[in-house]
Amino acid sequence: MNVLIIGATGFVGSAVAAALAEAGHDVAVLRRPGGRELPYRSVPGDLTDPASLKRAAAGFDRVVHIGAPLGEELDLAGVDALVDAGSPLVYTTGAAVLGGGTADEDTEPRPHPFVSWRAEVERRVRAAGGRVVRPGMVYGGGGGAVPALLAAKAAERGTGVYIGEPGVRWPVVHVADLAALYVAVVERAGPGTVWHGTGETARLDEIARALGGGTAVPWPLEEATAELGPLAGLFVLDQDISSDRTRRLLDWTPKHTAIVDHLKAEPPVPAR
Repeated sequence: MNVLIIGATGFVGSAVAAALAEAGHDVAVLRRPGGRELPYRSVPGDLTDPASLKRAAAGFDRVVHIGAPLGEELDLAGVDALVDAGSPLVYTTGAAVLGGGTADEDTEPRPHPFVSWRAEVERRVRAAGGRVVRPGMVYGGGGGAVPALLAAKAAERGTGVYIGEPGVRWPVVHVADLAALYVAVVERAGPGTVWHGTGETARLDEIARALGGGTAVPWPLEEATAELGPLAGLFVLDQDISSDRTRRLLDWTPKHTAIVDHLKAEPPVPAR
């Protein structure tokens, strides 16, 4: 297929572009003015310019959006532009759109306020026949935004830190497994569907210990919020997110299901 990747310079996007190219697809990437060159055909466009997105996305067999969220106004305008372009869309949201508790692919979104508009993003994508992918926390290869943040705090304090109470669970996924899922979604997912990119469920305090050399201390939510803003609230969401249907229907089997051992063996590069 002829596939356009939006967000191909990012940690996940670069892995997805490589996986799609390896699977034999013709990969093009959205490149903003002055953006980094990649070894794929580039198409001019900018996430902050919906009209440019519409022009860029026209004529592709699939458009895969893995770009960073930019806020309600720009995200909704961007989705509308991509839908108007007419190419089948694969759009990335995330597990936070489901809020706390137990959920599967049929669970209605109940997003945390930090990402409240993403439920409407999903609705518009699905109504237009697009596919939605909800990854958990992504790690692997020394990357991942959240592991890098937690690694930086561990380096700063000399011990791992977790926000709020111990025992909070998050869905997590290795970047290589997630890239394989995107290939499966591009190739086999039907229109108007939702897919969960979760390899396992892990406790955040155990992740913190892995990054802190075996020790971890709580970081009070009030203190974390003062430093991280509303993002800190996501760290107290206890989530148990199933990907059973995704695995069954797309024949997707994550190969990495031991994040704590992985982070000990291949720690992430701390965020600056």
